[in-house]
Order: sequence, then structure tokens, then C-alpha cells
Amino acid sequence: MRIVQAILSKGFRGAERHVAELANAQAKAHEVLLMLRADCADEKGVSIRDWLDPAVRVVGLKRPFWTPQAWLTLRRFKPDVVHAHGGRASRLLPRVAGRAPVAATIHLDYRHKSYRDVAGLICTTDRQRDGVSPKYRGKVGRIDLWYRPHPRPDAARVAALRAELGAGPDTFLIGFVGALIPVKGADLLIEAFRRAALPGARLAIVGDGTERARLEQSAPPGVVFTGFRSDVRDLYAAFDLFASPSREEPFGLVFLEALDAGVPVVATRTDGAEAILPGLPAELVPRDDADALAAALRRAAAERRPHAAVDLSRYEQAGRLAEIEAFYRTLLA
Repeated sequence: MRIVQAILSKGFRGAERHVAELANAQAKAHEVLLMLRADCADEKGVSIRDWLDPAVRVVGLKRPFWTPQAWLTLRRFKPDVVHAHGGRASRLLPRVAGRAPVAATIHLDYRHKSYRDVAGLICTTDRQRDGVSPKYRGKVGRIDLWYRPHPRPDAARVAALRAELGAGPDTFLIGFVGALIPVKGADLLIEAFRRAALPGARLAIVGDGTERARLEQSAPPGVVFTGFRSDVRDLYAAFDLFASPSREEPFGLVFLEALDAGVPVVATRTDGAEAILPGLPAELVPRDDADALAAALRRAAAERRPHAAVDLSRYEQAGRLAEIEAFYRTLLA
């Protein structure tokens, strides 16, 4: 099968990681072309290009000529199916794809103007699926995102990572992983950490973004900012608790990565948290409530659950890839 994947965003966050892993995996059995914006790197120079397998062909679209460049790229490649990710790509590609059906994965919420013209929608949560407009006339599929199991680092590596973050063996180390932008709520977590007043605890803020300078200025003692880390999957194993203070989280790959490392979770009640975390070692608290989050941090520090294995087989990559290819075939049929 000849497949075009397309995402027209900047930087490298959850959606971009999903697209990179999808393109890399599909390129093992199919011909895959990835369509990006030419200026896809963020202000630190990080982009999806850094995470792609050489088997994935890449085309960068330059503004202001995205439409003719996309049309010419598709005409030359002659795809069997086109897969758009996010609203921008989902608006553009149906106009230029010709006979190739366009599937779209929703990474945030359904917006009818963005998705109305695609042949098929892939929703990653029940709430996304329930939010699809009755005016939409294409096919709708419900397919989970995935995580890829990560080998646990050994005790020496974990101790070294904790020391790097200023945490000794007895320190209660809370971790946050995400972009430092308002919607991810790092400001709320920092305030909750201040109010929790946990003796000797540390809070590691892993990630970068437009809010970093402001957050560093307002952070109390015990908060360390690491910036973007390529070894973040190892870092989870160093945390005693993973905290997600997001104001919006449609799915939440970070939950699966933290649980894969055996780390208990405290999270705000976003759509993704409510879809994934019930029944797992996690506590949910109201959104934008620093006092409730601080109380949850105190409970977690008092309990200090050990790391424990969690059954995440529902989210394994191989099964989700098969479901995506089956969805393509329904569109082709």
C-alpha cells in the first residue's frame, strides 16, 4: 500500500510522536511518504524529522504555497490512502487528494469545519467519537492511541537520574512531562507543590515551551527544570509520582508511559485521564484546583506506593496498527 501521512504543526509533542511512530512502523511493510510543513522545528530546533526512520520519505511544504505543493506531491506519489493528523492537514488534503480517500485522526476535539470533508475519522477516545457532528457523513472509527514498552533502566541508572534531579534515595520525587504552555498546567502543579509543603520533596519539570521563563521565576525551592529530554522514558522510572495538571488532555500518552514505568499517577479530570486511568494506580482531582492537587500530592507522599507492573496490553502498538490498516481498507472499499 502507498500511504501518505501528513501533519502540519511545529515542534515535537504527543501528536507528532504518534505520527512519527505510525510512519516508521508502516514503512516496514508499505511505501510511506510524510508530508510536513517545511518550518516544522520549534524555537529550539526540535522537530519530528529527528525521530523518523530513513525508510520514510519526507516532503516539506513551504508557505504560502502549501496547496499547490501538496497537490503536486500527491500527484507524483500516487497514494492509495492519505492520513491527515489535526485540523490543518484535514482541511487541506481533501482538496488535493484526488481519488485517494483521506482519513483523519483527531488529536484534540472534533471541529466540523476542519473534518467535514475527510472520508473517515479516527477518534482516540469515546468522548471524541461522541462529539462528532451528526452532519458529518464519513465513516467514524474508534481506535486507541498506543504506547511502546520501554525497558526499565537498572538501579544504577535510576540512582544517577535521581541524583541529577537533586533527589536522594529517600527524597519524594514528583515528575511532570509536557510542553510548558498554559493548557498543560505546569503553573498549577508548581502552585500545588508550594501549598503541599512536603518536607524534602522535589518536583522535576521536564519539557520546554513559552511559559518556561515565567515558571522558573515563580517556582519555590525544590523545583528543577530540565528542559527537553530525549531520555524522558528513563526519567519516568526515577519518579516516585507522576503528576498531570493539564487543563485539557484529549488522550494522554504520558499516562501510559508513566504506568509502563510502574509509576503511580495523580491527574486532573481531563478527557484522556478519565478514559485511561480508572481502575489503575491513579488518583483524579478536579481541573484548575490547586488545593485539591496539593492534597493529592500529600496523600501520595504519605502512602509512597512502590513501582508496580500494570497491564497495558489494550494499548500495544501492533493491534492498533492493524486496526488503522483495516480502517483504511474500509475507505478503499
